[in-house]
Amino acid sequence: MLAGNASLAGEPLPLEAALGRTHPDDRDWLFAQIRQARRTGGPFSAEFRILTESGEVRWILNRGTLSHNESGVMQGLGVYIETTDSHRGSAISAALLTPDIEDPLLVAADRCIEAHTALKQGAHADLGSLSQVLLTGIGHAIARRRQS
Repeated sequence: MLAGNASLAGEPLPLEAALGRTHPDDRDWLFAQIRQARRTGGPFSAEFRILTESGEVRWILNRGTLSHNESGVMQGLGVYIETTDSHRGSAISAALLTPDIEDPLLVAADRCIEAHTALKQGAHADLGSLSQVLLTGIGHAIARRRQS
C-alpha cells in the first residue's frame, strides 16, 4: 500500500520507494522526521496520508523504534496501521503525533518493540516469535480503538 506495489511487502526498500505514495502535502515533514530518527535512533510515531493508485486518500499510523543492528546499521522495527476510518468526516490536518506516554497500549508497544529487538539479537528465536505475536496483537488493539 505504501510503495504502490504489493509484491514488495516484507522486502528491504529505500525510503523513497517504501513511502512512494506519501501525500505530497505530508512528504517533506514526514521524510524530515524519518531522516532525524535515522540519525538519532529511538522511538518514532507519525500519522500521515498516502494516495492510492486511484487517487484515494488513506491515513497511515507508523509507530516503532530505530536502533543499530549487530552490524552497526540503523534498522527499524514497528507497525503501520491504516487509520483512514478514524478520519472520515473530520478535517484533521496531517501532523506528527505526540503520543500520550501514559497510554497503556502505546507504552506496551514501545516496551514490546524493545524486547523484540533484544530477543532478535540473542539466540532466542522462540521468544522472538512470541514477541512478534504480541506486537501484532497490540497493533490490532490500537487499530480497533482508532476505528471506534
